[in-house]
Amino acid sequence: MAGRFRIALHLITWRGEQHENPEKCFRVAAECGYDGVEGVAVESAEELVEAAGLAAKWGLKLVNVGAPDRAARVMYNCALGNDAVEVGSLRKADYGGREMGPEDFARAAEDLEELIELAVSHGVAPFHHAHRGTVIETAEDADAMLAAAPRLMLLLDTGHLLCCGSDPLEVLRRHTGRIGHVHLKDFRARDPRTWDNWESTWQEDGDFEELGRGNFGFDVGQLMRELDRCGYQRWVSIEQDRSRRDPAVTAKANRDFLRALGY
Repeated sequence: MAGRFRIALHLITWRGEQHENPEKCFRVAAECGYDGVEGVAVESAEELVEAAGLAAKWGLKLVNVGAPDRAARVMYNCALGNDAVEVGSLRKADYGGREMGPEDFARAAEDLEELIELAVSHGVAPFHHAHRGTVIETAEDADAMLAAAPRLMLLLDTGHLLCCGSDPLEVLRRHTGRIGHVHLKDFRARDPRTWDNWESTWQEDGDFEELGRGNFGFDVGQLMRELDRCGYQRWVSIEQDRSRRDPAVTAKANRDFLRALGY
């Protein structure tokens, strides 16, 4: 039951080593059976070519690669042949804080319009991260931001939506045709009943977790099946921000978990 999408490994788990020793991380990704890697940042076109060549050596594609600025990010991903790119993660603190209103979302959309136009004009889908602290933390934020920016797509980050109190499956169902990218991860809190994204202490009270090890009722298999049913064909990037185990062990565990579900 393999999906029509490709599976990438986000290298954030290595906490900086991916920049110092990218070949080691690429090798792990390839050996675990990933199709691409995310979390690679380059400072120039020359570095982009070098990184893409190294990834290709291991049979991998560079996904949502970082760049010196947001416009360069669009163009670098376009050059890589990627069909979607992150155009920004605007901070909620800059647009009204917790209580953003319609005018705040409209202002955020206006601030992204130039980048959205740049991406669309080059045939690349522009997406915004669903991420704690950004203008898209919750399902309601996603509704408002995507309504304010009709050409904007969503980076469906399951872990961030969970920790902000939203159901990733519900967000997917509301915006089936607006998913530009997926970050797949689980979330675990010491006490799910008292966890509060704004007040609880990260790592002490809760943190992102390997797939299937969360305690917020997230059904990874159901989300993958729904992505498949809705015709999603872009990247699913397994992103484990931190791990209590060796990053290579976590990378393999997450890939094996997904493979056991048929993906």
